[in-house]
Amino acid sequence: MPPRSIDELVASARAGNREALEELLASVAPSIHRFGLRMCKNAHDADDILQDTLLNIAGHLQNFEERASLSSWAFALARSACSRKHRGLKNRPPEGAEALTTKPDPEPGPEQRAGDQELALALSKALDALPDAQREVVLLRDVEGLSAPEAAAALGVSVDAVKSRLHRARESLRDALRPLLEPTRAGAAGGCPDVVTLWSRKLEGELDQADCEAMTEHLRGCPACSVACDALKQALLACHRIGNEDVPPEVQARVKAAVRTWTAR
Repeated sequence: MPPRSIDELVASARAGNREALEELLASVAPSIHRFGLRMCKNAHDADDILQDTLLNIAGHLQNFEERASLSSWAFALARSACSRKHRGLKNRPPEGAEALTTKPDPEPGPEQRAGDQELALALSKALDALPDAQREVVLLRDVEGLSAPEAAAALGVSVDAVKSRLHRARESLRDALRPLLEPTRAGAAGGCPDVVTLWSRKLEGELDQADCEAMTEHLRGCPACSVACDALKQALLACHRIGNEDVPPEVQARVKAAVRTWTAR
């Protein structure tokens, strides 16, 4: 039997199917847990945020307005849970970045493992250093893969605001990772465009054909700008890898037990 779509799971869960509800919550759990971990910078808080968010989804699914995607709604709930945690635990220190690093690719060689781990640690520190407004938009767009409108709905801002924050955040990440990604970077020639922002705008569909062609032509003839763009690509690829992290089994078991207790009521 093929897996059911999110829309099918929502409809079935609303009709009282407990298995559909559990399957629906399991499908969004990894993304919510990653978001909570990166925004609160504390594994224990992320676990609480995951449970609170899933129970909130279960308790209010009948009121879910399908004008927005389920992902947008779920992240909006998680964001609210994060805000409550921040207000209640302002003085708690964040965990070390080592606890929040991304998983390396399966079965890499020793050199690649070392390089991946170094990049993952640097990325984790760079994400932590971003202002919350920039970090959350990177998490939604570049880690979880939400569209700009979906991210805007989750954050309660305009699409233009999402894109503006995203460009600044991507540039900050690339700058933070520059020692790793551009160790032999030559100085850009005078008059070079801001290729990092241009590339980010290209990813968001903001460049017309003429601008894209002009940027591509410039990159062919400018090694420094080409290296800068490659560094941004690697930074975004590292962000994407975060999206492959799973919820720890012990957390899954605890949340599943909480959901089953709630549905039994």
